[in-house]
Amino acid sequence: MDTFSSELLSFARGYLGGGIEQYNWFMEQIAPGRTGCDLDAGLAWIGDRQLARSGQLGTFAEDQTFMWAWAKPDLAGLPGTRHSVRLQEIGAAHGIPEFTTELLDLGGFHDPKLAADHLSLIAQGVLGARGMTKFNHGGRAYTYLAIDDESVALAQPDPGNVATWLRIASDLLLGGGARAVIAGYARRHGLIVREVPGGNELDLPGGYRLLARIDERDNIVDASVVNAEGIAQQPITAERPRPPRQPFIPDELLARLAPASAIAMGFKRGLLDFATGLRELESPTPTWDSVTGRYGIAELPELALAAVELGHYEFATDTWIWAGNGWPGSAAVRRAAFEAGANHLAAERVSLGPAFKPANAADLLTTAAVHLGGGVGWVHVPLEDGSGFRCLAITDPRITPPGTDPDFAATIFEVTANLLNPLTDVENRYRTMREMIVGYFEHFGIPTLFVGEPQMLIGHFGLYELRVEFGVDGALTRAYWGLQGQLGL
Repeated sequence: MDTFSSELLSFARGYLGGGIEQYNWFMEQIAPGRTGCDLDAGLAWIGDRQLARSGQLGTFAEDQTFMWAWAKPDLAGLPGTRHSVRLQEIGAAHGIPEFTTELLDLGGFHDPKLAADHLSLIAQGVLGARGMTKFNHGGRAYTYLAIDDESVALAQPDPGNVATWLRIASDLLLGGGARAVIAGYARRHGLIVREVPGGNELDLPGGYRLLARIDERDNIVDASVVNAEGIAQQPITAERPRPPRQPFIPDELLARLAPASAIAMGFKRGLLDFATGLRELESPTPTWDSVTGRYGIAELPELALAAVELGHYEFATDTWIWAGNGWPGSAAVRRAAFEAGANHLAAERVSLGPAFKPANAADLLTTAAVHLGGGVGWVHVPLEDGSGFRCLAITDPRITPPGTDPDFAATIFEVTANLLNPLTDVENRYRTMREMIVGYFEHFGIPTLFVGEPQMLIGHFGLYELRVEFGVDGALTRAYWGLQGQLGL
C-alpha cells in the first residue's frame, strides 16, 4: 500500500485534531527517557515514570511492515493489548481495513516509518488515549505504545495553538475533509462550530474564536484565532521548555565512535577470508589462551591467531569491564568518553543498564576500540561459566583488513545502523548515521556527494554509486547501489 484507505481517512478526520493536541500535551508532561512496557500488567514506563492503563498498539519491522498487537497469538488476552483489541473492534464496526488487517505492508509509502508514526497517532486519537510513544526494540524496528494513565492530564483548547493543530490534522489526511476535522475537534471539547461564508467559525473558551477559511476542495486555506474584541492572536511557535536531554552515550561520542565501529564491522570478512574453514562451521567453538594471547577454534586446531583482550561483559548486571592491559584502542575510546563528559563510560567498570540495548552499547565501545587500536578483527568468546563473554581484538599480522566495494559497504551500513539505532534518539540520530557513513567513505577514499542531504548521501565507486537514504527521524532506511545514472531519483 502507498496511501491509507478512504475509510480510514474519512473516519480519522473526526478524531485527529484532538489527537494531535493531546499528543503534544502528553509530550510536554512526560520527560524523555528509556521506554518499555509490561504487557502482563498493562504498564509502561518512560524514564522513571510508570504509567498504568498502557500497552502495545503494534510494531514496525525493518521489512517496512506494521503488525498490530491484537494479531500476535503470544500476546492474546494480555492487559497490555487492550488498546489494540479495541482498535480492531472499531475497525470491524466501521469497515476500516487498516485496523482489521493483521500485517500492513507500508513499503509503498514515501517514508514507511513516518506512515507507521501517522497510523499510530491516528490510533491514539481514535482511542481517545492520553498519549502515544514508541521505542526502538532492536535494529531499526519500533514498538508503538498507547498511554492512558489518568495522571496524564487531558488537553484543553489553547487559543495560541488550536489553529496549528487543526491545520496539521487537515493537511495530514489527504482528500480534504477540513470541516469534519473542525467538527470532530468541537465535539471532543463540547464547543460550538458554525458554517460562515468561506469557511467555519469555532467558539473557544475565554471568548476566543477560531476563523478557518476553507476552499472548494474542503481544505483549510488559512486559520487564525481572534479574541472577544476581534484582535488576532499570534500562534505559539516557540517550543515550550522541556527537561534537558541526558543521553547515556553523548551525541559527540556517538559521532566519534560510529565511523570506527562501521570500519571494524567489515573486519569480519578479513577473518573469514583468512580462516576459510570458518565458513563451513555452523556453530564454531571459540577458544582463548590468555597466557599466549592466542584465539582459536576448537574444530580448527591449526588456527591460532594473535589477539588482545578488550574486556568482558556480564549478562546478569549488564556490566562491561575493560581489561587492564592498556591496549591503545581501549585507551582511545575511554579518552574520547572522558573528553565528551561521559566519565561513566571511561571508568574501568561500565554499568550499561541505563542503555536501552546494553549489549549494543558494549559492541559500539569494543568495535570502535578495535579499529582505533589498529586491530584487524574482533570476536566474542564465552566466559568459562557462561555468565557473559570476552571481546577480543584480533591483531595477527597475517590477516589483511579488507577493502570495500558498494555491495559490501551497503551491508556494513545496514548492520552498523542496526547496532547504533537503539543507542540514538531523534535529536542525534541523523548526525550519528551521517558521521558513520561519511567517516567510512573517508577511510576508504570514497568520494562523497552531499547534495541530497538530509534525505540521502551518495558514495562514488568508479562507475558505480552507493545511495544511503534516511527517514524523517534521521534513521537509515535503505542502502542500495548500481551504475551511475541508472538508479533514478
